[in-house]
Amino acid sequence: MSSTQPTPPTDRDELERDIAQTRERLAETADALAAKADVKAQAQAKVDDLKAQAQHKVEDVKAQAQHKVADVKDRAVSSVHGASDSAPGTPKQQGGAVLGVVVAAVAVTVWLLLRRKRA
Repeated sequence: MSSTQPTPPTDRDELERDIAQTRERLAETADALAAKADVKAQAQAKVDDLKAQAQHKVEDVKAQAQHKVADVKDRAVSSVHGASDSAPGTPKQQGGAVLGVVVAAVAVTVWLLLRRKRA
């Protein structure tokens, strides 16, 4: 079996630098192995990731819903204004007609309630 490692340094300073680098690589490798073996931390990281994804989805859906509500509101206001503009009479007359309908509805409701009490 042949070795592919470089020749060992001959100078004491080089040797100490080589040892320090080897220790650093070994520490990094040990940390990486410890992280892979920590199932609880991996599971928590996955939960945090999924939680963040869900929060982004909620924010996206909320923004879309708000946009659609604003759009529907704008269309409803436009429809009401269009209906009001096309209705006969002045706005004051239209308001009087609406008031008349409300008064009639209240009168019918009161009449029905009184009729039930008698029966």
